[in-house]
Amino acid sequence: MSIEPPSFDVAAALLNWVIAIVACSIIGLAAGFAGSLAYRGTSGPRVFWNTLKRGFRDLTRLSLSRIGAIASLTIKEAISRKAFVIGLLFLLLFMFGGWFLSSSDAEKPALPYITFVMTIMYFLLNLMAILISCWGLPADIKAKSMHTVVTKPVRRSEIVIGRIVGYSGVVLSVLAVTSIFGYVWIQRQVPQQAKDQLIARVPAYGSLSFLTRTGQPSETGTNVGDIWEYRGYIEGLSKARAIWKFDNLDTAELRKRGEIRFEQKFEAFRTYKGDIEEQTRYQITLVNPTTKLRVPIEKSYPVAEHKQDPELSVVVIPGEIEYQESYEVGANAKVANLFDDLIDNGSLTVEVACIDDQQYIGCAEGDLFVRMEDRSFLSSYLKANIGLAFMLVLVVSIGTTSSCFVKGPVSTLLTGSMIIMGNVIYEFVNEAVKQQQERQDGKVIGGGMLESIYRLVTGMNQTSPLPDNLGIAKDIIERLDQTVFNILFVVRSVIPDFTFFSMNKYTANGYDVPWTGALLPSILITLGFLFPLIILGYFSLQLRELEHK
Repeated sequence: MSIEPPSFDVAAALLNWVIAIVACSIIGLAAGFAGSLAYRGTSGPRVFWNTLKRGFRDLTRLSLSRIGAIASLTIKEAISRKAFVIGLLFLLLFMFGGWFLSSSDAEKPALPYITFVMTIMYFLLNLMAILISCWGLPADIKAKSMHTVVTKPVRRSEIVIGRIVGYSGVVLSVLAVTSIFGYVWIQRQVPQQAKDQLIARVPAYGSLSFLTRTGQPSETGTNVGDIWEYRGYIEGLSKARAIWKFDNLDTAELRKRGEIRFEQKFEAFRTYKGDIEEQTRYQITLVNPTTKLRVPIEKSYPVAEHKQDPELSVVVIPGEIEYQESYEVGANAKVANLFDDLIDNGSLTVEVACIDDQQYIGCAEGDLFVRMEDRSFLSSYLKANIGLAFMLVLVVSIGTTSSCFVKGPVSTLLTGSMIIMGNVIYEFVNEAVKQQQERQDGKVIGGGMLESIYRLVTGMNQTSPLPDNLGIAKDIIERLDQTVFNILFVVRSVIPDFTFFSMNKYTANGYDVPWTGALLPSILITLGFLFPLIILGYFSLQLRELEHK
């Protein structure tokens, strides 16, 4: 199984964050000013301005000792409320989980054990984070214990931050303990013959382009009618090629190894059955675009097409490669050095061709990668748990902030909804926004909700533009659909993308957790939402006027 990490553009993410912060700030200030006028009349602007000044002071002049005291009190409250029961439940699942996982996966015996541990930690700790953060503050307000705190020389901002720090400390403590038990359990439960699957591959991915059957450049390859357009196909015994360009390779590490390892997971498409026992084959050519040197690898390789989920096929290219520039009788063989002649300033170009007539090979960008030096399974396991830790901090922050202005059940529902939308609906919203951007670039893909309804009623296909004879109705449909897409863009900006935090797919399948594709987005998303949530929690708690109840 090949895993292609999601792309994350830091510059675009920061720009969207700034836009979202500015937009939410303007909306919040406008709503606050309107509310002050409605409740205080002519004195409203003065109260509004004083509130902003006090808020700026309380959010910038923080006392670490007071925050630490509130965090310590929060941890003691969590202990008294049996918050660590989740850890005991986790250990019970460890005790009996091995009974049902002994032979769940014949090809990858280690996979179900790793998946079991990571999945259990993901769901149970998220549940724990939601419950303690969403119910703690409302319970204190109901018991009136919060009233004794707010009357002391402590700022509301310190209460919010202290609560977040305290709840995060509780959840992360449980995560640390369960991570240790989980690692030991995996090492003990994985069969001895599957210990070699406890690794962390380090893939170096390249950019993919195609040549058509006539040798013309193409971005997508040949379409063979597959509904899933993830892969492009190259035709056998033609000029069609799949071309990967690997940049920024660690040449020193490759020289030390004395070889380069490729791993592939291509897909075969047959136009006729042929000899079903013989797999479709491909050939590799290494290219240096600067010197125009082309070195074909004489050996051909099979596409593992007869297994539902085969292991990645390994292709090893030695440091010294014998090749012939022509296949004429008596042609002299030459030798090319992989590192001196073919790798150009850390860049290597690889061409893949199908060598079976009337057959096709499907290729995606993540289907071929250079396998660098493997890392330990422990490093990948720790990185996955670090990503989970940032997610738990974010969940605690959302739960604590929401509990500042709503009660426990509503806060739980709100926090759980944010997690569900961030995992499931976010991808749908992101795809809808992407389609709208493509539509603005001139690609007609069916339009929005109203336009799609019109097409369904009239039997119109997705690739044709709306007829001009609709007149003003066409403008109304497009404007309303554009408004809906703008709302979706706002929703996408204010909902955390929780898909980056789930890193068990890397660890369970024997990959190292990538920094730029997983850990960095997790850190930036958590920090990007943490500070606005603290500000929102502060003003929400400020408006409750607890000391007067």
